[in-house]
Amino acid sequence: RLFSNASFSFIEKRRIAYLFSAVLILLGVAGMILNVFTMGNWQNYGVDFTGGTMIELTAPTLTTDELRNVIESNGFDQIAIQEYGSEHHYLLRAPVLDSSGDLENSNAKQTDALKRAISQADSEVSFDKIDMVGPKVSGGFAELSILALLIAGGGMLVYLWARFEAHFASAALLTVILDLTKTIGFFALTGIEFNLTAVAALLALIGYSINDKVVVLDRIRELLRLDPNKPLADTINEAVNSTLSRTVFTSVTTLLALLPMAIFGGDAVESFAVPMVFAVVIGTSSTLFITSTLLYLLGSRREKQGKAQLKPTAEEIKASLSHIP
Repeated sequence: RLFSNASFSFIEKRRIAYLFSAVLILLGVAGMILNVFTMGNWQNYGVDFTGGTMIELTAPTLTTDELRNVIESNGFDQIAIQEYGSEHHYLLRAPVLDSSGDLENSNAKQTDALKRAISQADSEVSFDKIDMVGPKVSGGFAELSILALLIAGGGMLVYLWARFEAHFASAALLTVILDLTKTIGFFALTGIEFNLTAVAALLALIGYSINDKVVVLDRIRELLRLDPNKPLADTINEAVNSTLSRTVFTSVTTLLALLPMAIFGGDAVESFAVPMVFAVVIGTSSTLFITSTLLYLLGSRREKQGKAQLKPTAEEIKASLSHIP
């Protein structure tokens, strides 16, 4: 079996892992700062967060590329197009191009001009649905997205602290935060639209990343109970190597599902699939090199303080009490 006899020393590579992690975070921060100067926002926010217009239409004689050429040739360069549902059915996301004056009238004028341009290219076009997202609605989406991430993070924190000792939970939590930070930085660097689909990707990342790390932490705890006197670095390396096959194959399987979406999915799934490909690679590497080494540092500190790595089990407590006369 692949990786069945693996004996990589992940602990020894921790400084390289920390350096690489720091570089990715700094690049993400630099990307966000650059976006502030070039676009006025930390991210390339979509209509969901900035307000604008979403238009569903059916253009029987236009392909996606032809529709895109019509829209761009009429000066609407910032409109995102995705094929939606059946063939020749499209969803357009148009940000507010002119925010001066009455925002509602600005949206309406932009929508009318866009409809005229498309109608000239396809006389059979039908506009099935037009939704205008105002500042209050988009602001509500932003608040709900932040709330969803906080709830997910809070639930994860409760779960980790209930299941593991404090230093185990801290290592996992810190790593997931780093994974999220890198993925948000990835959005900034690549310019991928940050919308509600992107928030779904971040929530999926939290679940995927923590599941990956819990498997490794469980194995470390199991080996610590089997041989508590074994050097901590050896125990952690053995645990990570013994779960390496599961970790790698889970990631490869996930990537096989995501890569076709990321490559061929187009605008429809770009905000989800592309960042998730990055997140899976980063989440897997952080499980191997960051979570394990953070646990080693926190565990070594406990050893110096004279504390045990694990809480005593009920059987151990009962056995110790049985010796008391």
